Amino acid sequence: MVYYSPDGQRPGRDYEGRRNEAKAIRDRKRDDACDAFSLEIPPTNGDEERFEQVGFPGFATFTKALAHDAKGLVDAASLRSLLDALQAGTQEALEQVQLGGGARRLANPLNAFSYQALGDDSNGARMAAAPAFASRNAAVDMVERYWMALCRDVPFDQYANSGLIQAACDDLNALGFDDQFGFVCTPQTIFRGPYRGCQVGPHVSQFLLQDFNFGNQPISQVQRYPRPGVDYMTDLETWNRVNNGDINPSGTDLLEGSRRITTLRDGGQWVHIDFPHQAGLWATIMLLGLGAETSAAIPYGRDITTAYAFGSLGGPDVSIQSGLAGVYALKHAWFQKWCVHRRLRPEVYAQRLELFRRGQLGSSAANPCHDAKFNDLFGEGAEVWRQTQVLDRIYAHNHQQNIAHNRGNCEGTWLLPMAYPEGSPTHPAYPGGHSAFIAAAATVAKAYFADGPFPCPKVPVEGGTRLADYRGAGLTIHGELNKLIANVTLFRDGAGMHWRTDGTASGPNVGLDRPGTGIETGGNLLGERLAISMLRDTRCTYREQVGTFAFEGIGGNSIEV
Repeated sequence: MVYYSPDGQRPGRDYEGRRNEAKAIRDRKRDDACDAFSLEIPPTNGDEERFEQVGFPGFATFTKALAHDAKGLVDAASLRSLLDALQAGTQEALEQVQLGGGARRLANPLNAFSYQALGDDSNGARMAAAPAFASRNAAVDMVERYWMALCRDVPFDQYANSGLIQAACDDLNALGFDDQFGFVCTPQTIFRGPYRGCQVGPHVSQFLLQDFNFGNQPISQVQRYPRPGVDYMTDLETWNRVNNGDINPSGTDLLEGSRRITTLRDGGQWVHIDFPHQAGLWATIMLLGLGAETSAAIPYGRDITTAYAFGSLGGPDVSIQSGLAGVYALKHAWFQKWCVHRRLRPEVYAQRLELFRRGQLGSSAANPCHDAKFNDLFGEGAEVWRQTQVLDRIYAHNHQQNIAHNRGNCEGTWLLPMAYPEGSPTHPAYPGGHSAFIAAAATVAKAYFADGPFPCPKVPVEGGTRLADYRGAGLTIHGELNKLIANVTLFRDGAGMHWRTDGTASGPNVGLDRPGTGIETGGNLLGERLAISMLRDTRCTYREQVGTFAFEGIGGNSIEV
């Protein structure tokens, strides 16, 4: 029955009032974002200017797909064309960039300049400068990249019994890994994140292990895994061709079979072809399917008892919020990547080491790590390379790879063995895009779902072919979201794509006894802060009386929105 007033007319609605309220909300969101926009010049590590001054322009700058000389050093005019285009920030200017071979194109630099209507603007966000090329932090970070590459095929559940993992722990600890990143490496902590929950239980988050239903479709988290023991770009000839964009071997990696994620190589493949919203969306759908308790901020089931949540504060809403957070986090990461930091990838740092090993930089190849020019260019990091045990292992590993696959002259190198044939993507390293979008999406999930024990946790067994009940130390929902952040971030590191500082925070208050360098690096913090601004804007749009979103940040700090 439709209710009519005594005069037979339906009650009128105050559409003008509604329009004014909607305008006021939009104005408020605009003003909040405007107030949060920093006008301070973004901090950088000074590498671009430093190496320009010493006659090595672009030595520590992202240059992949630009034109390079025979040594793999960037052509100055090609680099200048990119910097000029980024300064202009227009489609027309970008078309003037001088690429190298042309088989690889730059990854969406114009996204650095795009706007967004939800949350803070990307160009107004600020983050710490990346550690400098010549820092000890960068060198220790690079040593971890090498060890991750060597350990790609060690199953996570075999870390405690692996001599290779123990060697990695011993080397990293001897170099002062805890001073740089805030924790001592053990078989239980190595290659994990520094946040609460990351170092508890299985290496892989429950959100990447457990099956779930996507509507009427059952989703099994069995995935294709790459052929063990096959790495790429281990010879300098191939490295130079890929770096210059002469070839694009994307999609030629070898896939062996299917299983749960059980090794770094498996995890690297997951983050090779995933979508930015995928992990966050799936985590949210899993929480809905598990019937996880919602945040105390949500009134349904508490103050609202005559209706249930759906288009607002229900499944359709909270699942899309995590997806939006992932997409907007890419805008924030892209501004920092292209317009501020332009940090080189680990594969390029390793190539600089290889040039010294060959005697193509410095005065002699006989003792390259003691060369005067080596000391000048690598600074505090030079001592790390004189101390580490990893370079001999990398040389032997790459020697075996090059013989097995008939690459180059089949000799060994100090190049970083890459998990993907194409190596890193054609955008700068800092911050990691994955690290930003997964932190943003997981932060949204923390806001909408309460913390508590994770129900029915599982662990992969029998080589990842099935799941069994996990019976170790208790896992929590927010702890497993933190672990998801770390997994998606560090699996990219394990594939050779990123520095640890591109993603995880090593600054104060990251939930560890030792706070590391005290620098709040990485895309995880950038993504979390973006998500907070999006929650701020979204919260004011609900008709429900939404309470305060309160949860623990990745740094162990209390967040209220």
